[in-house]
Amino acid sequence: MATLYSPDFNKFVDELSEYGPKIDVLDSAEPRSMGVKVSDVRRRRGRISDEMETGFRDVSLVERDGVLLWLLSSDLSLEGTQRRYRRRGRRALRRAEPGTRVLKEVSVPILEANEYVAALIRSDNYLNPECSFGLRVVRKIERNGDIAFEATKEGLKEQYGGKTLVIVHGTFSSSKNSLGEYAATAHGQKFLSDALKAYRGQVLVFDHPTLSVSPFLNALDLARSLQGSTGSIDVIAHSRGGVLVRWWLEVLSDGLSGAKVRAILVGSPLKGTSLAAPNRVQPFLNVLSNIGSFVTKTLGVAAAANPFSLASFALLRFIVRREKNNWGFPPIDGIGKRPGVDAAVAVIPGLQGQSAVQNNQELERLWTGRTAVNVTYFAITANFEPERMGWKLWKVITEFGIRATDTVADKVFPSENDLVVDTAHMTYLGENAKIEKVYSFGSQSEVHHCSYFRHPATIDFLRQSLGVS
Repeated sequence: MATLYSPDFNKFVDELSEYGPKIDVLDSAEPRSMGVKVSDVRRRRGRISDEMETGFRDVSLVERDGVLLWLLSSDLSLEGTQRRYRRRGRRALRRAEPGTRVLKEVSVPILEANEYVAALIRSDNYLNPECSFGLRVVRKIERNGDIAFEATKEGLKEQYGGKTLVIVHGTFSSSKNSLGEYAATAHGQKFLSDALKAYRGQVLVFDHPTLSVSPFLNALDLARSLQGSTGSIDVIAHSRGGVLVRWWLEVLSDGLSGAKVRAILVGSPLKGTSLAAPNRVQPFLNVLSNIGSFVTKTLGVAAAANPFSLASFALLRFIVRREKNNWGFPPIDGIGKRPGVDAAVAVIPGLQGQSAVQNNQELERLWTGRTAVNVTYFAITANFEPERMGWKLWKVITEFGIRATDTVADKVFPSENDLVVDTAHMTYLGENAKIEKVYSFGSQSEVHHCSYFRHPATIDFLRQSLGVS
């Protein structure tokens, strides 16, 4: 069968070279931020041998059978190594074993416990420089025939009445990226332009950090921003934004003065996502990198507007501490045993708040909440099945193998999913609420977690559900 998607990772490597240094993900041949050069450090088999001296560890991005993998450089088998030069005169890179290409070797700082929270905050600011801006007003911009949308504090009200629309972004993302998705297609542009008229300019976006802060605390900030608002409030929430919105409406809605609410939750991990579950920590970064590369090529999205490319770079420094031959998030020692892995996920609030485990105490409390407002929920779901495309990443998602150690981990997703969220988890609200109407893309190879808002059917459902003609 002909392959519709053929991986070409040069663009992804170029983006890593461009954006990585901004968060201390450095080419291993470059000087460290501590002022220590590779040439000044003792080396063994071409890698740094004294990590205590440098405070950095070498990590290699490799390609195996069309799939990207991040491996510690020390884990690569260098026996019988072949050397080759990449295009444009780049330095020699190692070929670890037959069928494996080393695309890039980088050095990342080894984080200590007292650096961890600060690093999470810096990562949020890197992924979304406007993550602390909160609520803002959407405005349409037309330049030389091109249509775009921007968010501004100008004209923001203390309270809202009448009809208001709030757009909430998802994991690793930003309002800038969300507005960019609407601007990317003619039907998206038309919808948001019509919405600005229908809501008389009261179209808002809400920016929030997605790693260092839990969805509940994000919801608290949103609730405070809209406290005292009346009339009708409509919400479009993507991904993790749906969990945030549910906390707001189910638990923190007392300040809405009985407003009538309609909330459309698009690809939202309402029952968590298996990608953030503790037993999936091992393939987590690799899956993000492959999704990032796939989105870059298939949607033509540059890394600066591709949350998953940026996230894979930003999170790289969080997994370089490894114990007992397992990847994990510091500062947990002895990672690889279940209690340690649970703790590793728990110290990243943004992941813990959407982790698909049976004992997720946050989500369990959310499911038993009772809303103080009159809210109607809608949902959009999809099951992305790219195996018919010959896409090797599908094997990563369904049968992820840690090839470096020849062991096979659990499937990342036990059943249908849109690449990031389990499909069955997108409509679960607990016992006290229900989804009024669901639009399902079903099983197909076109719509995935990063492309919902580019499809005409999504825009049509938004129009129908919100009455935007």
